[in-house]
Amino acid sequence: MGEKNVIVVKLQTLRRDFETLSMKKYESAQDYMSRVSAIVNLMKSYGEKIVDETIVAKILRFLTSKFEDVVAAIEESKDLSDYMFDELTGSSLAHEDRLNRSHEKVEGKAFKMKEEPSFSKAKSFNFSGRGRGRGGFRR
Repeated sequence: MGEKNVIVVKLQTLRRDFETLSMKKYESAQDYMSRVSAIVNLMKSYGEKIVDETIVAKILRFLTSKFEDVVAAIEESKDLSDYMFDELTGSSLAHEDRLNRSHEKVEGKAFKMKEEPSFSKAKSFNFSGRGRGRGGFRR
């Protein structure tokens, strides 16, 4: 009887953790999916029957705004009752990878643009302090 009460209390705690679990602003998709997976696996180990549809729906609600396009595409094109947690994880990781590569390209271009003006300034001040007039030496 005591062991059953411990399991009930543990499951209540895990259910609360699952329901309040949301992706943090700067958290990677891999880290978030790992946290979700850890809680779900613990729930299952205590006998909870939780289906992928519930897990996927929960994750889609709490992904950060950078995943809005992925969430919209999945919700419009997939039957969530057939969509698996692993598929969602793969889609999220692929999207995040594309965003990171795109961000790296933009940063590279910005860095290159920062360097160019200083190079062009160095060219324009190549007069060693002399004036540029037509006349010769004046007294």
